[in-house]
Amino acid sequence: MALITSEALADEGVAQVRQALDHQEPWSELPVLLLGHSVDSESAPAVELLGRSAHLVLLERPLGLATFMTAIDAALRSRRRQYEVKRLLETLAEAAREIERAHEEANRAKDEFLATLGHELRSPMTAIRGWIRMLKMGELDAAEAADALSMIESSTKVLAHIIEDVMDVSRIIAGKVMIDPALIELGPVVANVVATFRPSAALQGVQLSSDICNEPLTVWADDSRLQQIGWNVVSNAIKFTPRGGSVHVSLERLDRSAVIRVRDTGRGIPGELLPHVFERYRQAEAGGITQEYRGLGLGLAIVKHLVESHDGRIEAFSDGIGKGAEFVITLPLRGADPR
Repeated sequence: MALITSEALADEGVAQVRQALDHQEPWSELPVLLLGHSVDSESAPAVELLGRSAHLVLLERPLGLATFMTAIDAALRSRRRQYEVKRLLETLAEAAREIERAHEEANRAKDEFLATLGHELRSPMTAIRGWIRMLKMGELDAAEAADALSMIESSTKVLAHIIEDVMDVSRIIAGKVMIDPALIELGPVVANVVATFRPSAALQGVQLSSDICNEPLTVWADDSRLQQIGWNVVSNAIKFTPRGGSVHVSLERLDRSAVIRVRDTGRGIPGELLPHVFERYRQAEAGGITQEYRGLGLGLAIVKHLVESHDGRIEAFSDGIGKGAEFVITLPLRGADPR
């Protein structure tokens, strides 16, 4: 706020005041109280001298103390509101910058994802084309031809898995993931998942163990989706565990919930990635992940959606690189039929 008398308008200092008023920021409209003898005769010259950027309030003398204090109070209130507007504009500008950064990050992550997807599709396709060419040329004997067909079948399964993951994400985005729940006992499901991955874990030199509660733990769930959840989490743990390491799967009851834990002694999760581990494309664009471990970054995002579709939750824990990781899935026991 500025307080000027009409006599001061003839002073050279008014030019400096005018310069300061003309260089205000867009949000600022400095209240200027002008004490004069005649509002009618002095208002036009004051506007001419101070410029239209000044929030000019003309007070005619003589004036009482109460009137003077009321004018000052109103001017200060106006100035405080302007500063509130400034803070709001700064908040909005920062939010806009955050949105822009998030948009750039999302675009970068998608570009990384597409590059990784191309690599993941090209590898099995190259193997399939190579084996087919050799079969067509008749260069293989019966045993080699059988191996070729086995390799082709394995590569097509890899392709089918990649395509199914991409389709699942598409369905999640469109809100079209179907859940067909029934009363399912968790123990046999978890045991089946462990049994499914025991041979592959052994081939990789990873010890896969389990501890499954003997108490019947029944949930409303889609059996195929439950297995998909288990396969994704357990296969992920085995993939990131080096030879000589271990993966332990447990099922227990905690109050009115069933808790599945998958703990490994593998690569671990960097602290900066841990809060984002269930976001789409994150593994594909995570720094420091070698090609050996790289994937599409879709599996855990799909798992999170499926767990939450069953009114459950999934959490990830890790003390950092080289210290392993633990994924904890909590599902409500029985509960209401989600249909």
